Order: sequence, then structure tokens, then C-alpha cells
Amino acid sequence: MYKGLVLVVDDEPQIRDLLGFYLKRAGYQVMLAEHGREALRQMEKARPDLILSDLRMPELSGDEFCRMVKEDPATRDVYFVLVSAVEGMASRIGGLNLGADDMISKPFHAQEVVAKVESAFRTIGMQKEIKRQNQELARFRERITAELSLAARLQMGLLPALPGLAPGFRYTHRYLPAEGIGGDIYSILPTAEGGLALLLADVSGHGVTAALISAMVKTSFESHVRQSESPLVWAQGMNRDLARNTLSEQFATAFIAHIRPGGAMSYVMAGHEAPILLTQGAQGGLHQPHTLSGQGFMLGIEEDLPFEEKRAAFEPGDRLILFTDGLIEVAREDHGQLGHEGMARLCAELPGDQDAAADRLIRDAQAFIHPTAFTDDVTLVILDHL
Repeated sequence: MYKGLVLVVDDEPQIRDLLGFYLKRAGYQVMLAEHGREALRQMEKARPDLILSDLRMPELSGDEFCRMVKEDPATRDVYFVLVSAVEGMASRIGGLNLGADDMISKPFHAQEVVAKVESAFRTIGMQKEIKRQNQELARFRERITAELSLAARLQMGLLPALPGLAPGFRYTHRYLPAEGIGGDIYSILPTAEGGLALLLADVSGHGVTAALISAMVKTSFESHVRQSESPLVWAQGMNRDLARNTLSEQFATAFIAHIRPGGAMSYVMAGHEAPILLTQGAQGGLHQPHTLSGQGFMLGIEEDLPFEEKRAAFEPGDRLILFTDGLIEVAREDHGQLGHEGMARLCAELPGDQDAAADRLIRDAQAFIHPTAFTDDVTLVILDHL
């Protein structure tokens, strides 16, 4: 059975031959070299698993040979054992500082050297296995990274295209998933009468599982919107779909609304952060923030949970600001949080330009929690009724 290739380098023929004999008898293949220069020529033919080299040799000494082997990326992983007639801790430390993996002192017994080689090959075997596993892990990580990148692009494709709304409405969004792909999702659909169906949802958890469920929530919402004009009916149907098709510990918070062309808005709050309404805020400037009222159960806990439909005015000139809790529930180093009240203060005075307003809200929220960063998925939607 092939146990490995050993290169023996020594300027004394009797020592080379003796070590070669015992190593071959122990099952190793052996290459012999008189000094470091010849050893380098031998290594051009085959790369050894282990080098057993004398320290003091003509032409190219063992220490210089060791340095060259360890500095070459192609050979730096070869296990290198220096053999030295100089005893003592200083000599051993010096050899190891050169990059040698181990030292043997002269005089030695041939069986001792074979035992040392056997021990070294056990180490070599473990190193090879670790390297193999690391390479396998690296390939797995590359594959997962590529798949997550594709999933993130697909998830971004689920978000509504700008502008893509009914006449008289305009919106922008900021979507910052915590792990490249997340559980936040929203949908804005024009309705037949010229209004809008609106969803902002936050699925429990992070990563791929949350993203899959968020896609399910969006699909369920759009399906029920096609069948009814009532946010209450939409919420009840979405709750049943989620409860039947997910695990018991998985749920979603959601804000679900139907906005009619004249400005009447009906909505359901399903455990979600209440949106902030700025009356006549579409032009920017200083306004009094109003938090939409209402509470409700989260979607997906049980099939027959009750929900309540609320109403509010969303008239031309108004601005509606929706967000997930990842934006406001990050704890600072002093354990303070921006919270809903802090978010309302940030919304009180914003630019009229939606993108500038969205950027300011994200920037101000980040400044509030600095140096802490967002740890949850963050979604912000600004909807203006023109």
C-alpha cells in the first residue's frame, strides 16, 4: 500500500542509504539527494509529501533549502523535517523559525526517524483532510452565495416597478434586507376603478425561508385582490393561506389597504407598524404627523382569527409613509430605540421630492442608532396622492 513519498537529503551517503532502506521497508517511496540543489532538481520530477533534510550540507544547506521550499507557493505545504547535529532548545527554535515543521537531533537511531516520519504522515493526513474539507466548504459557500444572489435578484423582481401606478399616485421605496435576501415584501396594484390596493408585510425570520414565505404572502394578496374590493376579505383570505401552508411558528405582520380615487381609504392592520399620514404632505415641508389607528392579529397564527377594517381619508395632496419594524426597533448602545414616536418626529418635516425624503429618513434613522447598524430587514415606502 502506498504510504507516501519521502525525500531524504544528506551529504553522507551511508546516512542517506540507511534512512532510505528503513523508510522503504516501512512502506514509503523514497527519493535521495546529496544536498539542497540536487533535492530541488529531484522535486522537479515529483513533489514529495515529506522532506527529511540535513542542516549542514555543501552547495545548498538545509536551512536555505527549507526557506526556498517554504517560500514557494507550490511546495510550502510539504512537511519539512530538519536534521541537525546541534542540540538544544535554541537550535530547535531556530529550525522552526526557518519554517521547518519539525526537528531531529543527531546522532539518531534509524527506527526513531521512521517513527517520527510515521507521526508526521498522520499529521499530513489530517492536514490533507482539513484542506479537502475547507475546499469543499469553499465550493459550498460559493454555490450558496451564487444561489442567494440569484434569489435576491428574483426577490427584487417581486417588488412593484416604478412608477407603475394609477394616475394621481406616485411612490418610492427603500428596501434593505439584513442578509441580502429577507422577509419584507410589499405590493401596490392599480384597481379597476382607478384606485390602489396596497400591501406592506414583514415575515418572521430572515434569509431564504422568510423570502419564500414573503413571496407566498404577495401572491396570496394579489390573488384575493382580484376577487374582492374589501381589505378585510383580503386579510382573512391571506391569513387562511398562510396558516394552512406554513409552520406554526411562522407568521407575518401586514398593513393592507384599498385606496379609492376620491381619497377614501379602508385598511386592515395585522400586527404591523402603523403607517404615518401627513395631510397635504406631498409637497414637503413641515406637517403634523398622524398615526393611523387600529390593531390586529398577525397573519398565519390560526385560520379563523378576527380582523377589523378601519377607514381614513387619503386625499389629494396627502402623503402616506409605511415602514417595517426593522427601521425603528434597533437598540442603540444606550439601549434606546427610535420607536414609532421618533419616526413620527423624523416624518414631520421632509422634502417634497420622494426620493430625497426616503433617503433622509433612512439616513436620519441610521444616524440615531450610530454606530449600531440595522440588524433586521428594513423597508420604507412613501406614497403620495397627487
